[in-house]
Amino acid sequence: MIINPVLARHGRIGLLAATLLLGTGLGSAIPAKAAAPDCATVAGAMQITADCIDPLYTKPVIDSETDETAPVAHHRIRAHFEGTNIQFNVYFHAKQDLGKWEGRFFQYTYPTAFTPEEDTSQADDRAVGFALSSGGYAVQAGNKSLALGYRHTAAAAKFAETLAAKYYGSDRKISGYLYGPSGGTYQTIGATENSTGVWQGFVPMVQGVPQPTSYNFLGRSAAELILGDKSEQIRNALLPGGSGNPYAGLDAAEQAMLKEVHALGIPWKGWEFPDYLLGRSDQYPNGLDSSAPLSFDPSYANDFWNAPGYLGTETSPLGVRVRAELAKMGDTVDNRWNIANRFYYRYQTPPASEGWVGLQQFLKADGTPLYPQRPVKDPGFYGFVSGNTAFDGSINGKVIVVDNLYDTDALPLHADWYRKRVEASLGNAASDSYRIYYNDHADHQNAPVSGERAKHLVNWYGMAEQALRDLAAWSENGVQPPASTDYKINDAQVSVPDNAAARRGIQPTVDLTVQGNESTTIKAGQSIKLNAKAQVPPGAGAVVKADWDLDGDGVYTNAPLTQIGNVVTLQTDATFAKPGTYLVALRVSSERTGDPSATFALAQNLDRVQVVVTPGG
Repeated sequence: MIINPVLARHGRIGLLAATLLLGTGLGSAIPAKAAAPDCATVAGAMQITADCIDPLYTKPVIDSETDETAPVAHHRIRAHFEGTNIQFNVYFHAKQDLGKWEGRFFQYTYPTAFTPEEDTSQADDRAVGFALSSGGYAVQAGNKSLALGYRHTAAAAKFAETLAAKYYGSDRKISGYLYGPSGGTYQTIGATENSTGVWQGFVPMVQGVPQPTSYNFLGRSAAELILGDKSEQIRNALLPGGSGNPYAGLDAAEQAMLKEVHALGIPWKGWEFPDYLLGRSDQYPNGLDSSAPLSFDPSYANDFWNAPGYLGTETSPLGVRVRAELAKMGDTVDNRWNIANRFYYRYQTPPASEGWVGLQQFLKADGTPLYPQRPVKDPGFYGFVSGNTAFDGSINGKVIVVDNLYDTDALPLHADWYRKRVEASLGNAASDSYRIYYNDHADHQNAPVSGERAKHLVNWYGMAEQALRDLAAWSENGVQPPASTDYKINDAQVSVPDNAAARRGIQPTVDLTVQGNESTTIKAGQSIKLNAKAQVPPGAGAVVKADWDLDGDGVYTNAPLTQIGNVVTLQTDATFAKPGTYLVALRVSSERTGDPSATFALAQNLDRVQVVVTPGG
């Protein structure tokens, strides 16, 4: 009997898989073969190869197989690893569509289920539909609570290959691509630094990194305390047609806080949705602060309020303000912790050589810290989420990072921090394996964009899907993906060129004007002319769709295109019946092949202008 090479190379998993496949319609008995070696562990991180065995995941068990119709026709296999809480699902093409498989798979990963009903082992409709339409099957592994690290994803991927070889009736080489957002990027980077041969490429989306403290959240919490009642004022200054000066009207303490929070790298663009930035939205029902003592540093709050060098004793305007806030709340133990916790990031300052640009504002000219340093370090959660990954940039396989310029959770600055580590690790070869794409008008959330958020944000997920397709073409056929986004770091802020050709990456740019400017004042009933130019970066496709939001309510209507191309111009006239201030928007979508009917891998962007309408007369 000929042993399928894909089955054989997975040792114990492959042999047990063949046994489990009996009676499922997928397989027959496979002769015994020498067991593969156990995977090695180096510096606390298990090194996974295509041939080694992870001792935690040696017994995959198929629970059920079904032919399903939604979101498209497919064959689904549900399974679990015996002795663990890890389940996984594999989604193959329907029998009538076997010819659409191109020898690859796409695998989404995320560590946490947020509700008791959620199960991170089940792919959502979009993940399934995208994978099947992109020549791949889908794999997803997890459970209903925490599924940490990359080991369970690797075990599921390897077992799924044994299923795929039999289901598709092929012994072709299978290429795999792992992707995940936010906490899933810790798992994705864990996989690329600590595995070889399981996946060929990786797409970390809205990338998280193991920062010294959670200063992105703490800084926003500090801003909520000091700037909460000035949030709309700051927002309005930064909107199209605003003054452009967010410091206007702020006192000395507020100006100091605003400068400090953005020197951390928290994007100015976050003020578009101030409730999210400050932790007052539904996504943060408990806010960003905590009144509970830091378990790893129980003496911190007492020092904050009593020891020299801490903000609680500082004579600066900001120090005076925090003491006033404590008096306003009431001088209790809980309130002392509440305020002190928000500023913990000031007292965990790494040396400049570690590359934390946002914390260098707390270093003196000679490189020593401005403020007292805590003797213990924030343990963070990065280690156990990532599988004790070093985050040293030693990637195996191709990597395309998709990051967003409005993201106040996973800061745009942090993706640059990891890029530098990759370049230090790989040297000149980094460009052969690494890309980074920054997206404008996109934040951390990957849910459908609607309501208030649709007024200033686009759905960035299509750009991640295009990155996955580019990754497959790059890995399998050597097709170079578009160049990385060209960007600069200024005062810890990531800035990009306005023009698509100069910006590069894969997102289109939009330049919208009203009467030739970014704002205008008219009377009710008066007509105005809106003009726009949309452009696609080199090699990134063509504009295939445009939508207007003429009254600024976040609801878009289709703008028929007279042309499809890499440069598109649009214009329209608009009138406003009622006085008010309107942020008029144009949103465009581009697609790599110029297909206006495409569902997946659409790259979106938008631009807005301000129209102030006064009473008619």
